[in-house]
Amino acid sequence: MVADPTAPAAYRLDRLGAALTTGEALLVMIAVASLVAVIRDDGTGVRVLGMVSLGAAGVSLFIACIAAVVVAMTSATGGSPRGRFKTWAVGGALAFAAPALLIVLLTLLQVGIAWRGALLSIPTTLFALWTFRRMQRNRKPPWRLVGAAFAWGLFVAAYFAQMVEGILHVVITAELMPGTASIVSHAAAAAVPEELGKGAGVLVIVLLAWRRVDGMLGGIVIGACVGIGFQFAESMSYMTGDFGTVLYQHWYRQVTGLLVSHATYTGIIGAGIGLAMQFRDWRRRAVCVGSGFAVAIAAHLIWDIFAMGRLYWESDNSLLQLFVVQPLNLIVLKGPAFAILLFLIIIALRQETRSLHRQLRGEACDPRGAITPAEVPVLVNPSLRLRMRLQALLRGDRPAYRRMKRLHSAQLDLAFARWRRHRGDPQSPGAEDTLRRRIRDLRTQSSPVPPAAGQR
Repeated sequence: MVADPTAPAAYRLDRLGAALTTGEALLVMIAVASLVAVIRDDGTGVRVLGMVSLGAAGVSLFIACIAAVVVAMTSATGGSPRGRFKTWAVGGALAFAAPALLIVLLTLLQVGIAWRGALLSIPTTLFALWTFRRMQRNRKPPWRLVGAAFAWGLFVAAYFAQMVEGILHVVITAELMPGTASIVSHAAAAAVPEELGKGAGVLVIVLLAWRRVDGMLGGIVIGACVGIGFQFAESMSYMTGDFGTVLYQHWYRQVTGLLVSHATYTGIIGAGIGLAMQFRDWRRRAVCVGSGFAVAIAAHLIWDIFAMGRLYWESDNSLLQLFVVQPLNLIVLKGPAFAILLFLIIIALRQETRSLHRQLRGEACDPRGAITPAEVPVLVNPSLRLRMRLQALLRGDRPAYRRMKRLHSAQLDLAFARWRRHRGDPQSPGAEDTLRRRIRDLRTQSSPVPPAAGQR
């Protein structure tokens, strides 16, 4: 879809403002944790890191104040929606430049130290990203969006958890005696900041890429990708020992626990955020988002309590522990949350398919429609779409394969645009007509393929 530069719908200042506010809230929490680290002085390393983080957060907040003044002046003098949007975006980018540079440098340093684990984890991480991206069978998110979600988990969420969670662990260790209260407190100190940092990333991405995130299923995919990025960063922190330790941690965190850990927790948060975007009522939105966070934090908290309290099965036989007992612990303690995520995925797929079918039929009944009634059963079925394209490919007609793929993509984009319009999301004037013209142009470039051929 090509946005009209003069249309207010193309520049959602409310969504951009909410995304910038979310980022600043994370920086404020990092600043508070850093200040506590400096004041308490529980260790030289913690204090130095706190001072560096506090300085970066202070610079960011100072630039944010200047940017807010510039934005206020620009808004007061009027101007086009595009001009105001660009002013907000540039100011926000400058405000986050200093902490972003610090976060990237520290994360790359950690990855460099654990380079053997990083090399082992790249294939499994790519597989996980591909798996969750494939769940959106009708309209897959672009890889750049998947990469942005992964980067948030790898850099922002991991650093936020390291600072806030690290300070909380230091304070709890100093103030509480070992026991049940200490275990529960440490578990909460891990679960809450980690899910807040990851969930904030899902919220920011959904707010900024609202044209590419369609409902609950889109939120699940973005959330899972954020969780995979966080899982990669967390794995690196455990892969700094000898090669035997690296192999064990890789098996534990990047093989058996890859899809059922942070990807699951943040996927549940993404389901709540994605569903909330479909409602106009703020109370329903708050319930959806709050429920997603509550379920994810509870599932994470249960696992951390059992893990920190060593309340799981163990075996003296290393092979039995590695290949039987450890996966069994994951199934029992993390399996319920993963089952919830699978249930949400099924519901989201059905909801999206029903809405897509309804919009495709509406377009087919429209005299201006760019979709014929015979194409509806093909477009609503991913297997049939793939079969039609593969038939062209097997015939050796690569141009026909590419044109057919672009045609199906444009027709589905049109259906999703209609869906967003019926939900009440603002659209750029002429967006649907632009897609209809594109579909007609693609039809003229390729010979028609009988729909019946794709249904055999």
